[in-house]
Amino acid sequence: MELLSDIRMDLTTRTLLLALLTFRSFDCWPDGAPFKTCINRFPKHHGQNQQQTPSPYVIRINQTSYRPSQVLQVTLTSVNRTAFRGFQIGARLSTSSSGEDNDVIVGEWISHDERTTRLQYWYPQKSGTKNCATHLNNNDKEEIVLNWKAPSENVGNIIFRSGFVMDFDTFWSDVQSDEIVSELGSVSKPPVTFRPPSGEIRFSTSGCGRSKGCFLYPHNCIGDSCQFGVTYEALRRNGSVSLRFELIGRADGYVSFAVSEDEHMGEDETITCISTGSRNLIQHGYNPERHNDQHHSVDLSDKIVAKIDGRIVCSFVRPVSASLTYVQENRNKNYADVTDLLRTFDLANHFYIQMAWGEVYKDSSVLKKHVEIPLVSPRKVNMLNNDVVFGVGLPAYLKAHAILAYFAWIFLTGCAMILARHYRQILSMKFLGIALWFQLHRGSMFAAAVITAVVIIIMFASLGEWSVIATNHAILGLATLAASIVQIIFGVLRPGLDSGRRPLFNYFHRFLAVTSQTLAVATLILGARLELVPVDLRYSLTVIIVVSVASLLLFEILLEFVRLYVIIRTAAYATRVDDSQLQMEGDKKTSPSVSMDPLKSFVLAVFALTAFASFIVFSAYVGIA
Repeated sequence: MELLSDIRMDLTTRTLLLALLTFRSFDCWPDGAPFKTCINRFPKHHGQNQQQTPSPYVIRINQTSYRPSQVLQVTLTSVNRTAFRGFQIGARLSTSSSGEDNDVIVGEWISHDERTTRLQYWYPQKSGTKNCATHLNNNDKEEIVLNWKAPSENVGNIIFRSGFVMDFDTFWSDVQSDEIVSELGSVSKPPVTFRPPSGEIRFSTSGCGRSKGCFLYPHNCIGDSCQFGVTYEALRRNGSVSLRFELIGRADGYVSFAVSEDEHMGEDETITCISTGSRNLIQHGYNPERHNDQHHSVDLSDKIVAKIDGRIVCSFVRPVSASLTYVQENRNKNYADVTDLLRTFDLANHFYIQMAWGEVYKDSSVLKKHVEIPLVSPRKVNMLNNDVVFGVGLPAYLKAHAILAYFAWIFLTGCAMILARHYRQILSMKFLGIALWFQLHRGSMFAAAVITAVVIIIMFASLGEWSVIATNHAILGLATLAASIVQIIFGVLRPGLDSGRRPLFNYFHRFLAVTSQTLAVATLILGARLELVPVDLRYSLTVIIVVSVASLLLFEILLEFVRLYVIIRTAAYATRVDDSQLQMEGDKKTSPSVSMDPLKSFVLAVFALTAFASFIVFSAYVGIA
């Protein structure tokens, strides 16, 4: 589970806010795959999917059946002498024994070639039992021979499953051996995670706040209007208390739920519901830092997963208190240097709730890193209480970034440009020795530049690094700031009214103003359209920005028509009146009969109210996200 640690370099940081339940499998490690991938054997090489062609590698076993504690020889080999560089293998219960795509690795590897192979263990084994094996170097290999010892108790039929890496971009994650039959027969099957007929499971907000607690998104949603949600209800059975959870999420691959001590990712328990194609299962996991490790879901029961109306719906029962053993591997020293860390999550205490969602890699149950920012509860929640909380989709610093930028470049600069263009005469009265229109114009543009610098500083201070996902947005934002600074410098160095360079200054001043405004609007739209922003919010914010800019243009056009009307009427009046009389009118150059000051004052008031209203609407949408 790798969730947003790349809002920074890859935009995933919810250092921000969440924890983003980030989903991570592992890059190419020449000295062996991490033990944490023993369960899925899937290398995440630049987001590459595994090959869809038949594997050129096979797993051969020297026996077709086994008894408890028997040793089998397992050979990994190529069918056409095609070398492989990496592998990871473990023995799993077959579907005939488990009844589902289980997360149990059985048996142990007891001997191997120490020049080519490294042994590992995966949950729920203890550190003395090596139930997983991987490569020790990235040299070409055509055959690996291992010895595997069966469990001391009958576990039913088994199958060996291995991943093979030919090169960085070419790999197969689920090459399977023939089924190895238990000579002692089958064992009872554990509960199955299944997809029920449509309608058999339904996410419901009925009873929220009374008989069950609820975490919902968006704000104030009810029933089917909720895009994401978690409900939890206490079940009392035989003197013990468990919690029945129901999850819903608008996602194509998975929806994930976490409980955390804080709003950020790290040291969190996660439960992920997957529904894609024929795969329907629930994964239990843990976020040690900014990635997720899958765990054996021994504490989960009554698991149900379904895809209904384009949404993943699932339910499961979890004890109020559950423990996970996180194995910390120190690859910088000896590969055998591991530490078992017991983590207990007692939901009778207060935790933040977090949710993330995304896609899975093709033909697998391996989670891709989510793109949209995860949801987090605004406060800690005790899940034995029936509280109702609504998820927060954007962290506070992103909200401040968006709202301040909009205020600067839609409201402030919009007003400043219209004042300078159309209201010099109406607002020509002096304020602190300078014309009022100029004071307002200069103050608004300077404030916009300062706010732009502040919102950029907010982002870098919060993320600490350059955001890859938001690269275009960030570049345009910096360009906007640069244009604003140049405009301020130009303004300070402007030539006098009688200077021959004044017309040239006026031209570049207007050009920079239009350029800055255009860059700013493009930056705002790109920001609203970033993939990390919730889908519905992207659309709403984009519409608000476009409508606001269109309104600014309409007001500009209206005022331009008013200006042209005054010029035309003045010219007509000039043919009937002595030129010397017109000179006495001063800068207005109009008679009372063609004065449009009242109309222009009304238009200015309407524009300012419209611009401020759009800012309030924008802020409201961002604020409740």
